[in-house]
Amino acid sequence: MRKLLKWIPAVFIAACNFYLSSLERIEQMPEFWNADKVVHFFCFAGFSFWVAFACNIKSYRKCWLPAMIVSLWAVTDEIHQSFTPGRDASVFDWICDTAGAFLGAAVFVFIVTKILPKVFKKN
Repeated sequence: MRKLLKWIPAVFIAACNFYLSSLERIEQMPEFWNADKVVHFFCFAGFSFWVAFACNIKSYRKCWLPAMIVSLWAVTDEIHQSFTPGRDASVFDWICDTAGAFLGAAVFVFIVTKILPKVFKKN
């Protein structure tokens, strides 16, 4: 049961992503050159962070697992957007999603292996 509960943040982000991909236009997007790519990068980094949490990743060598799960989700997201009026599929969005996914998984591993041991260091 505990293993299933660890997926709640990632599933919540996936649901939010699906909802936002269903919208014709997102009102609160930043307005600078390639802002959508930056948003894709950081949103999917966060998504991958929580997938790494759910998968209990504790090694940089295993960052590929959450990154690939999120990258595959990103492919389905782009396909979904191709059917949404006013939206289109973009391989460049997927590349940003995947790059963000690797960063998110790596940040999770960094926190788990470098930060938390120092915070919870036994005296």
